[in-house]
Amino acid sequence: MLRIALSMLFGDRTKYLTLVLGLSFAALLISQQGAIFLGLLTRATGPLQNMLQADLWVTDAATHYVSEFRALSEKEVQLVRSVPGVQWAEPIFTGRGLVELASGRIHYAQILGIDRSTLIGQPLEMVEGRLEDLRIPDAVIIDTNGRDKLGGLKLGDELKLNERRAVVVGFCRAWGGFDGNVLVYTSLEQAYTFVPTGRRRVSYILTKINPGAQPAVVAQAIKEHTGLAAFTREQLRDRTVGWVLRETGIGINFGITVLLGLIVGLVIAATILYQFTSDNIRHFAVFKAMGASRRQLSTMVMIQALIAGVVGYGIGVGGAGLFAMMGTRPEAQLVAFLPWQLLVASFVAMMGCVAVGSLLSLHRVLTVEPGLVFK
Repeated sequence: MLRIALSMLFGDRTKYLTLVLGLSFAALLISQQGAIFLGLLTRATGPLQNMLQADLWVTDAATHYVSEFRALSEKEVQLVRSVPGVQWAEPIFTGRGLVELASGRIHYAQILGIDRSTLIGQPLEMVEGRLEDLRIPDAVIIDTNGRDKLGGLKLGDELKLNERRAVVVGFCRAWGGFDGNVLVYTSLEQAYTFVPTGRRRVSYILTKINPGAQPAVVAQAIKEHTGLAAFTREQLRDRTVGWVLRETGIGINFGITVLLGLIVGLVIAATILYQFTSDNIRHFAVFKAMGASRRQLSTMVMIQALIAGVVGYGIGVGGAGLFAMMGTRPEAQLVAFLPWQLLVASFVAMMGCVAVGSLLSLHRVLTVEPGLVFK
C-alpha cells in the first residue's frame, strides 16, 4: 500500500508540484515572519552585540532596557574597580546627537564614547581607517550603514555633531540599535563635548572579571560594595527583550502576524490536500471496492500528506534561510534571525497544519462510495 500511495503522489507531477509549492509557501510564511520578529529583538540588543570584551555590564538596578538607563558617576567606576574579582572596569557613554553635513543633510546619531587609552567598547570590525585615530581631537568613526545614510562619507570629511566640529577618521561594522540611528564612535572625553551632561555621565561600566572567577559571585560582590547591579550580556539581553515585549506593541503585532501565517498555512494545506485527494478519489474508490480497510486508506492519505508536508517544509524553510542570510550582516537594514528553535517550532506548526488539513481529505476518502469507480 505504501508503494501505491507513493505512486499516486508522484504519478502526476503537475499535481505533486502544486501540492508541494503550496505547502512551501505556508512554511515560508510561518518561518519568515518568526525570523523577522526575532531579528527585531536582536536589533533591540544591538549595543550588547557590539561590545564583546566585558564579562559584566554594571548599571543601576532599575535598568530593564539597554538603551534606557540611569547615568552613573566616575566615583562609582572607581568603586567597581576596587571590588574583589574585578580585573578591570571601564566606563562607556551613549547619547543622541544631530549630525549635520555641509550639504545641509541631517540625521540623528547614536554617539558611543569609549576610553581613549584602552579603547574598551570598540566596534566589531574596522572597515576603513584605524581605531587608534580616535585619540585625535574631534575624531569620530561611523558605521558603514550610517555612511550610506549620510550620503557616502569619506575619510577626512568634516561634519557637525550637535553644532560641534567632527572629523571622520574611520568606518566600522557594528550592529545598529532599535531606532536605526547612525552609530558614531568617539573618545569618552570627546563624547562629553558632543553631548553635554551633568555630574553623572557614565552610561555603563564594562567589567572584566579575573580568570577563574564566577560572574555570579563577582556580580553579587559588586552589588554589596556599590549598590549597583551587574549583568552578564545574556542577562541584560533577556531583560531588554522582556522590556520590548512588555512595553511595546511589537510582540502583539508579530504574534498576530505569525498567527495569521498559521491560519493561512492551515487553509492552504487543507485546500491543496483536499483538492489532491478529490482529483484521485477514483483510485481510492477502486481500493475500497477491492476490500481495502479504513486503516489502510487512512495510512495512504497520511503518508501522502506527511511526505508532501516534509518536502514543502524543506523548500519553504530553505527560502526563509536564504532570506535570513541576507540579514546576518550588521549593516543589513532588515535583520532576520532563524535559530534552530524556530526551525523546530515551524516544523511542528507545519506538520500540525498538514495533519489538520489531511483530516478533510481523510473524511472524503473514508466516505467515498466504492461504486463511484463504475460511474
